[in-house]
Amino acid sequence: MHKWLFKIYQRVQAQKTIAFLVFLLMIILFAVGASQLNFQEDVQQLIPKTEASARLQRILKTVEFTDKIIVDISTEKEGKEDSLVSYAESLLTKLQQSPDSIYIEKVQGNVQDREVTQTYDFILENLPLFLAEDDYQLIDQRLVKDTVNARLEGVYKSLVSPSGFLTKKFVLNDPLQLSSLGLTKLKSLELQTGFRIYDNFLVSEDGKNLLLLITPNQAYADASSQAKFADFLYNTIDQLNQKHQVNASIFGSLLYNVANANQIKQDILFTVGIAILILLGILIFFYRKIYIPLVLFLPTLVGGVFALAVIYILNGEVSLISLGIGAILLGISLDYSLHILTHYRNQPNVKSLYKTITQPVLISCFTTAIAFFCLLFLNTEALADLGLFAGLSVIGSALVALLIIPHLYQKKEAISPRKTFLDRIGAYPFSENKILVGSLFLAFLVGLFFMHKVEFNKDLSQLNYQPKQLVEAEKQLQSLEQGETKTLYLASYGNTLNDALLTNQMLYKQLQKAKENGAITSFSSIGGVVLSTQEQQERIEKWKNFWSVAKRKKLVQQIKEASDSLGLKPTAFQGFENLLVKDFKTLNLQDYQQVSNLFIDDFIQQSSEENLVTITSSIKVPEKIAADVIEKFNEEEGVLAIDRKAMNESFLGSLKNNFNELLWYSFIAVFIILIISFRDLKLTLLTLIPIAITWVLALLIMYVFGIQFNVLNIIISTFIFGLGVDYSVFITSGLKYELNHKNKVLSSYKTSILLSVITTLLGMGVMIFAKHPALKSIASVSLIGIICAVLVSFTLQPFLFRLMYRKRN
Repeated sequence: MHKWLFKIYQRVQAQKTIAFLVFLLMIILFAVGASQLNFQEDVQQLIPKTEASARLQRILKTVEFTDKIIVDISTEKEGKEDSLVSYAESLLTKLQQSPDSIYIEKVQGNVQDREVTQTYDFILENLPLFLAEDDYQLIDQRLVKDTVNARLEGVYKSLVSPSGFLTKKFVLNDPLQLSSLGLTKLKSLELQTGFRIYDNFLVSEDGKNLLLLITPNQAYADASSQAKFADFLYNTIDQLNQKHQVNASIFGSLLYNVANANQIKQDILFTVGIAILILLGILIFFYRKIYIPLVLFLPTLVGGVFALAVIYILNGEVSLISLGIGAILLGISLDYSLHILTHYRNQPNVKSLYKTITQPVLISCFTTAIAFFCLLFLNTEALADLGLFAGLSVIGSALVALLIIPHLYQKKEAISPRKTFLDRIGAYPFSENKILVGSLFLAFLVGLFFMHKVEFNKDLSQLNYQPKQLVEAEKQLQSLEQGETKTLYLASYGNTLNDALLTNQMLYKQLQKAKENGAITSFSSIGGVVLSTQEQQERIEKWKNFWSVAKRKKLVQQIKEASDSLGLKPTAFQGFENLLVKDFKTLNLQDYQQVSNLFIDDFIQQSSEENLVTITSSIKVPEKIAADVIEKFNEEEGVLAIDRKAMNESFLGSLKNNFNELLWYSFIAVFIILIISFRDLKLTLLTLIPIAITWVLALLIMYVFGIQFNVLNIIISTFIFGLGVDYSVFITSGLKYELNHKNKVLSSYKTSILLSVITTLLGMGVMIFAKHPALKSIASVSLIGIICAVLVSFTLQPFLFRLMYRKRN
């Protein structure tokens, strides 16, 4: 192969202009193909595909967990409700008048008088739909003559009171207060208990907390808009805290997202920014060329664009998650440029360069690519995209590096390269240091007993940066909870709205029983408010059957007699009489949505794309029985119980199992490539054994320091595996070349590996100084893996090589 590459080099040298134009045309074609890709942002693509997960994903695509921002206005003193209300009114005024109000869809927690009237009118106009079987027994009790008279006396007193002009409409249209039975159904919409309405606001029973819920406008869900919105809220709250006697705090996932994004930006600018400056200085100093960084990164960039273009041809779309992870893994492809440049620096000419470097670069490239391609066998879309992108990028980068670097890096053949500290480290015989060799072997043996004890942390919250003010706000909100409870979600689903409503009604009845039995603390459901067409018709028929002609006439007569005795007009209660004979009709979803206080859109989601309708209910359960409750409700047909944290942990557990499979696939694939390339079982084992030893040592160190795997660093471990393969292949190639040609070149291979180690440590290891837990997690695993890989390849691999080939040595 090296002969073909050298011939191509000679032809390009002879026709540089044509070669440059061809290369430029290829880049343009790759770029055009890459630009046509459709990008998928669905995080659910990380979920392994099974029959159960496919059903789950279909439902989750429809269910919308609207993460509201909670404003908690609080005071330590009792009897300060007016101060809380004053603060809330000031806040609402600022939110409405600010230009930043575009980021807010709605604010809940302030019940306006017109909304109360609208809700009352809606229930009274559709009263049969809000009456359950038990309610008719209560109505019967209210039809007793003495009860009727007593209620009408109450109506009269209400009319002659100072507030009579406000209550006149309500009491005359419903003197027996039948609508109160329907209004009780609205309590099922409330999940949080222990609150009351004070001056149109939601206030805790002890009067120390007032809550407002802000729903962000999903039209401004991009990171930039969310950051501006969060700044606006923080500034507004800070200003009001200084003016009022009470204080407020805000809490919500959007605020966590913004805080995490800001911290990651700060960490990366600080750590990676300094690392890049140091790295550029080292590369320019080592190679004595100021344009070297461009030469190094060009093959990587071309390889990445090439991969995207091929993915466009094959799939037409790609997961953004896979690209984000793949961008980190592209550090492997930078190694090929480093190896080629370092060997070129120490070789007399290009022909000699290709002779020494072609085989190890291609073997390393294809073994690493095959390891990545093994991700295609996992039933996870995002990881399959990652494998395709990373594998193609590695191949493209290696081939471009072999073809163009000898043209771009012009060395002065008359001048021997000056030895640097890296050359001196590369020349040091680590394998002859008995203490180092013995220590590594001993650590490996110990690691065999402890490697399986490294745990996988499924808790995503521990990867979040948690600002002090948000942690304190969360604790304060949790103090309002009654006991240690957990919020679960129940999704009733069907292909049509009516199917979903039927299922939801059955679920509603079960939730009522569960609450009565103490299995759940509270629940929020529209099951008693929004009914299926069949249920509405049944309730209307129940109303008609209940009000027989005789019963209706008797009641009307009683009301007229009582009205006469109280001096009221005979037609005073005509509205109520009309209600008794009204021809009620069934309602559709749009009718319910017109009542703003019902918040129907928070419960019902429809997806024409999935041909699915879901209705979400929320329940609070004791923490210790949450798992049992989920299992029970998941047994119901058409119901999915969702614990967002447990669901994530389940998915991530599957992800961990997928990576365990991946390791075996990768080892088998790498073994096949190596045995084909080297055609020597000893050399193949010599290359694979250090990779296995590196993995065991890394796991031992992680166990000793209490470092756990998580969803981020376990993916980064594929990067470490790739580097381990890279280092092992190059050391094996160097040892083999020395054995066959009696020419000392191993130090050159080791020097290029050291450069790779430095670039990787500066690029990823430096993030150990970051404040964000996720970046620290990535950095810690990278540091451990890279240091173990280079120590094993420099020390144990040459030692094992001498043992295997001691006769020829």
